[in-house]
Amino acid sequence: MFKIKFLILLSSALYLISCEMRVEKSLDNEDSKYSMKYLSGGQNVFNFTNILKQQLIVNNLYSNFAKKEIRIILEEDGEILSTSITKVATRESNKLSIEIKIYDENKSGCVIFNEVYISEQSFLVSESSATLSNKAAQESIFLINSENISHRIVDDLLFLTDVKCNTDE
Repeated sequence: MFKIKFLILLSSALYLISCEMRVEKSLDNEDSKYSMKYLSGGQNVFNFTNILKQQLIVNNLYSNFAKKEIRIILEEDGEILSTSITKVATRESNKLSIEIKIYDENKSGCVIFNEVYISEQSFLVSESSATLSNKAAQESIFLINSENISHRIVDDLLFLTDVKCNTDE
């Protein structure tokens, strides 16, 4: 029984090590890494940048010295969707719009990726005595939207193969 357990443990360890080595070899290419240099969009752009940077690091796509530069333009929009008849609660929508442009530093003005990502969540606004919970809901929704968008960006960058140079206008 001991030999069977040992063989199962050894084979699973070898399998995991071989998978890790294969992933590291395929992602070590410096051409597939990105840096972030330009940010626009107010105070929350730094929070979004940190979330995106963490996702890029986890997927081995980030380097401070990479020749592909990510530029982020962030816009937030909040609007009231509906008000109840009794005016007890109101539904508010928070929309986060992120425009990502990736420039190739080797070629001046060369945009290799340009996409706009939008994520929207809504919540019920409480009466005026619960303003702290309303603010907490807005902050939580920003983080949820940021994580959703950063996952979509990383997915697109992982599968970015057909790179064409477009001039920035």
